[in-house]
Amino acid sequence: MLLIPVLLLIAIFSATWVLIILYIKRNRAFARSLTLHPPKVYFLGMDLTMAVEDEVQRFESVWRMFLSHDRMFKHLLGPIMGIGISHPDLMHKVLSHPDCLEKPFFYNFVQLEHGIFSAEYKLWKGQRKALNPTFNMKILNSFISIFEDCSSRMVADLFKCANGETVDMFQFTSKCTLEMVCATTLGSNVLEREGSDEFLRNMEGLFELVGKRMLSVELFLDSIYRLTSYYRKEMKIRKKIEEFSGNIIREKRREHMFCLNQQHLHNASTPKEDEDDIRKPQIFIDQLLSLSNSSRPFTDEEILHNVLTIMIAGNDTSGLGVAHACLFLAIYPNIQQKVYDEVMKHFPPDGPNDRISLDADFLRQLEYTEMFLKEVLRHCPVAPTVARQNLKELELDGVRIPAGNTLSFSFFALHRRKDIWGPDAEKFDPENFAPERCEKRHPYAFMPFSSGSRNCIGGRYAMISMKVMIVYIVRNFSLKTNLRHSHLRYKFGMTLKLPFAHAIQVYKRNIEQ
Repeated sequence: MLLIPVLLLIAIFSATWVLIILYIKRNRAFARSLTLHPPKVYFLGMDLTMAVEDEVQRFESVWRMFLSHDRMFKHLLGPIMGIGISHPDLMHKVLSHPDCLEKPFFYNFVQLEHGIFSAEYKLWKGQRKALNPTFNMKILNSFISIFEDCSSRMVADLFKCANGETVDMFQFTSKCTLEMVCATTLGSNVLEREGSDEFLRNMEGLFELVGKRMLSVELFLDSIYRLTSYYRKEMKIRKKIEEFSGNIIREKRREHMFCLNQQHLHNASTPKEDEDDIRKPQIFIDQLLSLSNSSRPFTDEEILHNVLTIMIAGNDTSGLGVAHACLFLAIYPNIQQKVYDEVMKHFPPDGPNDRISLDADFLRQLEYTEMFLKEVLRHCPVAPTVARQNLKELELDGVRIPAGNTLSFSFFALHRRKDIWGPDAEKFDPENFAPERCEKRHPYAFMPFSSGSRNCIGGRYAMISMKVMIVYIVRNFSLKTNLRHSHLRYKFGMTLKLPFAHAIQVYKRNIEQ
């Protein structure tokens, strides 16, 4: 009697599996002409490579996959087929296309869906339009004094180790950039608040958990992920982050309402502010509280998600970038000397413990330093891989791609194409960004902060803050390391991180006249 139910169950399972296979084949039919990048571990139509590789192996596999295809190819992420875009012409076309401004489902794992990082297209469009003016150059340049204060405190911390002690430079740059983004985002010296150390650890932990899930096919389904210890850990971390930042946001809202009331009281007797007064730099949350998103105010949830987006992205972008930069300075002492000479040429010391006072004009004069930082970002783009989803049918190289497909890009691979960067593409050479070389290069060969309308809104913020930090570091310290360029490996995640410490020996410089 039990045989019939068992056979029926087998028949239902088999029929369901056949339907799934047919559905997958039909949805992949459009890409029949594209080369499938061969999976290392292939089972029942799925690529399970990432399930068996560690983080370093995953990263190596992915960027080499992109580098091995000139223009377009298809690849699998578990059962999901994606279209890999390798050529800069196609990358720019997709990233700047108005119908390719949606992000795939795995960006939702960040759970900041009410902010510009992972919001759906319709919400993102209104928010980005409202937020663009908050990152204009006038406002960004006004942050230089804040960047200096934070860099000065970082230098003071490094002085305690400046006897040749080996330090993990990322621990110092990360603390500095978190202080920067908090001061420019929330207007509070967050590192002096109770619980700030835990807040920093939680921010780092959240990004690691989200990155792990994005690259673990077995964790894609919410119903499965909620059964894991990762989910419980993530929820605990999120609660603490939102409590900490939420308290600051509520304080700022009260301050904002008080200021509005004061303005209202003085409106009758005070002349109206001119445009320059209105455009005076404000910290990010003040602008969120003042701006309208598509003719309506930002909600508390939108403010929280955008604040966390800026804090997480800003910290990782500048903190990692400067840590990588310091490592390259230590690996290449001749380049370190050139950066140091340029800084000292334009800003000679006034004597022991001289105080620097930077401005936008001075930073613009640091041409070699900017070339150096761009070369750092070429080798170490903060977001090595990104993806988009097309809202409508898209044609690329004669292939008609139906709406709803995932299009992926590797900036890490793009920045290593020998047909663009020459036979020494792997070599670290700031002269790659000399004006005469840039003029001859493909205009979309270098995308450190992505490209198109949905690029990184804080790219210019990152460059300014990185320059200030590098100026303070090279003026005060000589950097050495036992690592070599060939030793560097990276692990797969949302940002480009080393699987080991940025181990650098720090020595105090004598900058007296």
